[in-house]
Amino acid sequence: MEAARWPLALVAVVGLFGGIWPLIWLMKRMGRTVARRPQAPVSASRYVLALATGVALMGVGAGALGLLVALEAWSGFTKKTHVAEIQCIELAPQKLRVYLVPIEPDGARGATETYDVAGDGFQVGGEILRFKNWMTALGVQSVWRLDRVEGRWLKADDANAHKGTAFDRGGGVGPGWLQLYKNGASGPFKYVVAGANGQMVSQLPDRRAVFDLYATPNGFILDKRSL
Repeated sequence: MEAARWPLALVAVVGLFGGIWPLIWLMKRMGRTVARRPQAPVSASRYVLALATGVALMGVGAGALGLLVALEAWSGFTKKTHVAEIQCIELAPQKLRVYLVPIEPDGARGATETYDVAGDGFQVGGEILRFKNWMTALGVQSVWRLDRVEGRWLKADDANAHKGTAFDRGGGVGPGWLQLYKNGASGPFKYVVAGANGQMVSQLPDRRAVFDLYATPNGFILDKRSL
């Protein structure tokens, strides 16, 4: 898709600007005729050729621009930002070790973090600030923060019977996010912000797999890939 953007943009620019000149020439000729100003005579076929060329180029340019806008909108709604790489192994029944490698915005890998949690599986998550669809179509991406790692029990009875194991990253939920929870989609922000909320995603341990955590326009997702 990246390879298609520049050709489409070039076709759109050439088509729109190339198509407008024949139409401007026609309008000038028409203006001189209405004003009864002298001008060199041309054949009717030249008028037809100029009109057809202008309309054709404008149509091609408008079509390329429409495809480019649709491509950008589709990319905005489907874009995934790699947040972290996670591995989870079972040390003993319901005793898990989680290795988390944060991925920086430039793609650089951060230092490996280690967490020992209790449960049938693990879950990670944090905060997501989501924008309106029209903002996403313009390329504005969700704002996220990964600040929690914890164990997860599959059954509520097990969760109630055991002490939870949870770890904050970077100080946990800050006051700024609490305000976004309460007022993020109100006042003047309601026109651009769809909502702010906390979200967790979970998986089961698998020493032969790596879990890729992504942030999307709608929240976190956790993809599994085999080693």
